[in-house]
Amino acid sequence: MGVRLRGDWRDLHRHLRRLSGGVPEAVKRAVAEGVHARTQRRFEESRGPDGRPWPPLSPATLLGEVGRDRAKGSLSARAQRRVALRKPLIRTGRLKASIGWKVAGNAIAVGTNLVYAAIHQFGGRAGRGRKVRIPARPFLGLTEEDRREAEALLLEWLSRR
Repeated sequence: MGVRLRGDWRDLHRHLRRLSGGVPEAVKRAVAEGVHARTQRRFEESRGPDGRPWPPLSPATLLGEVGRDRAKGSLSARAQRRVALRKPLIRTGRLKASIGWKVAGNAIAVGTNLVYAAIHQFGGRAGRGRKVRIPARPFLGLTEEDRREAEALLLEWLSRR
C-alpha cells in the first residue's frame, strides 16, 4: 500500500534541493545557545523543564550547612539568612557552571560531564549504604519555549531561502 500524489511538484523539489545542504551551523548554534540559556535560568528559578518547582532542600541538608551555629543551640541571624536564601543545586555553582552545549552534524547537545549530575536529574539513593534519598530535580530537557524558539529560527531561515 502506498500514497501517490499528483500535481506540479517542481517548486517543492526545488526547495528540497536547496535544503539538501542542511540547516546552517549558525541556526543550530542559535538554537543550542537558547536551550543553554534557559537551562541556566532553571537554576535561578528552581524549576524543571516542565515548569514544575523542584522539591525543596531537606531540613537535614539545611542544618548540615549551618552545623557550626547549631552547636550553640540556635541559629545566628547570618545562618538564618543563608538557610532562607539557599536554593537547590547551586551550593557551589559547580553543576550550573558545568552545563555546556555542542553542535555536531545535525545534533545539538546541552548537558554536563559531572558524574553526580545524574542523581540530581533523575533522583535516587546516595551516600553510605544508599540511605539518603535524593529527589529528582531535572535541570536538563526541552521546554515549550525551546521548541517555539527553535521553530521560529528555522522558519526565519527557511523564509530567507
